[in-house]
Amino acid sequence: MFWLFTVLVALMVVLTVLCLVLFFIRHKPHKLPGPHHEARLLRERFSRGELSEDEFRKRMKELEQKPGLRKNG
Repeated sequence: MFWLFTVLVALMVVLTVLCLVLFFIRHKPHKLPGPHHEARLLRERFSRGELSEDEFRKRMKELEQKPGLRKNG
């Protein structure tokens, strides 16, 4: 009778580990947008005419002052 209990516990452990592995494989953490994502969005908005040139330049200047964003042309 003890061997049955041991087998059931072992099966529960194996199933739990399997479920955890499958969960972490399917639920990968979301990546944050890169540092140039905001600049690209500003360029797109400017090209669509949503921002004036003055507003575009002002916001780009603010972005360039943020750490992690280098001016790339």
